Amino acid sequence: MKYRILPFLLLLSTFISCQNQTGQNTDTKEKRSESSSAELYAKKTYTLPTELNEISGLTFLPNSQDIAYVLQDEEGIVFTYDLENGNISSQFEFGPAGDYEEITTDGNYFYVLESNGDIHSFPVSMDVDQGKVSTFRGQLEKGEYESMAYDQKNNRLVVFCKSCKADKGNTKLTGYVLNVLDQGDLSLNKQFSIDLNSIANIDPKFKDSLKPSGLSKRNSSDEWFLLSSVDRLLLIFDESFQAKEVHHFKKKQFEQPEGISFNNQDQMFISSEKGKADNAFIYQINMK
Repeated sequence: MKYRILPFLLLLSTFISCQNQTGQNTDTKEKRSESSSAELYAKKTYTLPTELNEISGLTFLPNSQDIAYVLQDEEGIVFTYDLENGNISSQFEFGPAGDYEEITTDGNYFYVLESNGDIHSFPVSMDVDQGKVSTFRGQLEKGEYESMAYDQKNNRLVVFCKSCKADKGNTKLTGYVLNVLDQGDLSLNKQFSIDLNSIANIDPKFKDSLKPSGLSKRNSSDEWFLLSSVDRLLLIFDESFQAKEVHHFKKKQFEQPEGISFNNQDQMFISSEKGKADNAFIYQINMK
């Protein structure tokens, strides 16, 4: 059975808007965050349709500005969300129902992370069938996973564990580096860890644990952006995962943020599940 992705070349949106109902954008004032850093705020807000109430991740193709590819964490479906027009323009199924937490892309293949650490890869194409889906499984420690990102500079994936046995009782965060091979195949390169004390050194408010929910690499600066919904933090690391900045935010800013990505204009977007709010959202974030 084949599933089709619709064409996605669109014009640049030239206005700043806040979408107060599904599929409609209206003007809004830029509002400063009440975070302790006072530097994190939403420039635009997109209210999502009910199909995406449980949005768990988003990504952009290298040539994509206004088209986000998003996951709803209970379904094996990638939705094509048009930010300019505020609607789902297409969707395709890559697998059965499951617990899908993150999506990223190298421009040729999509990579989808399940909460158990399995990673599904399939081509970015006008014609995709489930027979072309490859699954990388059983190579990561048993645990819970929600964050993964593509490293364009090194052609690798980086995955962090949200809850793993190796990190319990230790002030560290375990990560994995995976080589991206031909045809979207993956191989384990190495396991590594971040010393969480390095974060506490630049932010006294930081606790001794971290539960990542989203990850993205900013290609223009080679910085890693790690999002934690539980801890209500956005952390910025250098290329070697040395902590540089810590940004706190409040629940009223982002109900349940679990996705983060940059488009081809170097604009940062965060997606938030509905949680106890009325809708799920995608936010375009300004950082100064």
